[in-house]
Amino acid sequence: MEESNLSEKDEYNNNNTLNEGDYTVLYLKGLKYFYGTDCRVNYKEAYEIFKKLINYKNYSDEILILLGIMYEKGLHVSHSYRKAVEFYKKAANNGNAKAYYLLGQLAEKKILDEEDGKDSYDDVAFEYYKKSAKKNYSDAYARIGLILEQGLLNTEINLKNAAENFKKAVEIDNNPVGLNGLGNAFYNGIVTKKSYEQAVEYYRQAIHGGNIDALNNLGICYEFGNGVEQNNEEALKCYIKAKEQGHSDAMINYSILKIKIAIKNNNYKGLSECFKILHSASLINKNKPEIYYFIGMLYEIGFDVFEDGGIIKNAYLAYVYYKRSAELGYAKGYTKLGISFFNGIKDVVPPNEKASISMLEKAIEKGDEEAKKYLNYIKSNINKW
Repeated sequence: MEESNLSEKDEYNNNNTLNEGDYTVLYLKGLKYFYGTDCRVNYKEAYEIFKKLINYKNYSDEILILLGIMYEKGLHVSHSYRKAVEFYKKAANNGNAKAYYLLGQLAEKKILDEEDGKDSYDDVAFEYYKKSAKKNYSDAYARIGLILEQGLLNTEINLKNAAENFKKAVEIDNNPVGLNGLGNAFYNGIVTKKSYEQAVEYYRQAIHGGNIDALNNLGICYEFGNGVEQNNEEALKCYIKAKEQGHSDAMINYSILKIKIAIKNNNYKGLSECFKILHSASLINKNKPEIYYFIGMLYEIGFDVFEDGGIIKNAYLAYVYYKRSAELGYAKGYTKLGISFFNGIKDVVPPNEKASISMLEKAIEKGDEEAKKYLNYIKSNINKW
């Protein structure tokens, strides 16, 4: 493994033999080795070529960026964020948009030089992204869009401004992240009235560009019939494709839909995978009530976890998870608590009609229509008991 030196002189420079033609041939050869174009990827050869080319007076900023990437990711050379920043900054000093963006990413990960992040890594990252965007770098516009859409880097959520940045990213080069962002804007009616059909079109374009968030979003459209004909099978296909690429929300959506289908078909076998996914997700997404609710559902209906097909079913644990989902404001969680209090759980939760009615009323306030049915049943029979 070698360390480069930006001021290093080599045989090409010393012998003054590197003319423009030689430079172009070597540059293309270096790119070929770096990207594996018509050959195997060979970072060692790419590194040696790029190290020589930075001594040519009119070298491309792309060489600095590729050397920075090699140090950032430890490709052939020893991993070094310091060296990566050194190369990126030199390219940024030349006004290179991609270099600004890569520096923004390092700042966002809080691994820039201490001096750069002394005030706020978040502020530094956002400033680099804005500099990159001013140079019309689409990834920077897309990243700013995500930051404003999700309230990242301690920024306030601003969906309208997020959509504007996504639109600019798409206008530059049909940026997949921008396409997905515009899909979200149309899905939620941010820049115009809701248009699920338009959202689906943007999601499809984003998927074509390799965006896995869009795969998950298209799955949601199929699951609920928004912009497309409702189709659980197609929804599962989307979730599975995104899940296989490590998309956490797709894993959750896949598991929840599998549980819904199992309940509809009254066939609860093979749900242990769903339990494992949701249980793991609950340790990370502590404020997502749907996860707790459907774990509770699994404990209520029973799920197989043993090789012999043994079933785990536990009314009390179902109650515990429903309670947690209700505490996070989930309407159906309150409905389930109302049912639990009405029926009681042997040796654990005694029947309590007053608590049952209270929970169901809260569920109705939060919009769960199913709770009305249970509440009417209880009130119509309460005097008979």
